[in-house]
Amino acid sequence: MTYRPRDFWEERLREQFDLRGTGETGLSLAYNRACYTLRREVLEHALASARVTLAGARVLDVGCGTGFFTQFYLDHGAHVTGLDITSASVERLALQFPEARFVLADVSEAVADGPFDVVNAFDVLYHITDDARWQQAVTHLARAVAPGGVLLVTDMFASQPGLAVHNVMRPLERYRSLIESAGLTVTGLHPTHVLLNSELGVFRSLNRVPGLLLGIDRVLLALGFGRGPLFNKLLVARRNPR
Repeated sequence: MTYRPRDFWEERLREQFDLRGTGETGLSLAYNRACYTLRREVLEHALASARVTLAGARVLDVGCGTGFFTQFYLDHGAHVTGLDITSASVERLALQFPEARFVLADVSEAVADGPFDVVNAFDVLYHITDDARWQQAVTHLARAVAPGGVLLVTDMFASQPGLAVHNVMRPLERYRSLIESAGLTVTGLHPTHVLLNSELGVFRSLNRVPGLLLGIDRVLLALGFGRGPLFNKLLVARRNPR
């Protein structure tokens, strides 16, 4: 199978424009809601730790998909620009959120006019499988961060061979090199899940009770689990104020 990002995501979102389309297509909507609930809670914790104020902030939501994070930032009083590679996303979200701005673009080629106080790229960059385009995307996003602003990126930050054709994970050192070259400093790394959004093997039947998995993950994350190479994490990087 040849992976063509724009075609892949365009087809996927036109067939399933909900959290399953941007999450786990083979699992229930309830399961995906639990995953995104945990993502939101981790994001809230990371923003609080970084002392980021969202009211009035300029936010770039990269890979805005079905609008989960767009909604989050709007609910907190931010001015949001959503960017996505698919017209399925941009067209629908423009109707759903008329107070926001939406741009059809490939982040490896360009980003919307900035700068932005928050650049949010949740579960986006590891879907850029071409290495040169990935480097361009990271550089574009880092450069779009305003003085004092933050870049938010998720990945496992460790090489993981044998994943799906549309997933390529990169080590933290490669991210750090590109981010620091653009003038930002990595300030935090927050695990996003332990059991949810993970391959549970013989225990996969637990996916039918996502509320239980959500509760367990909240406890495990609070205890410091999820920092190993098999788990997704949220990286926070900040540009120093001028």
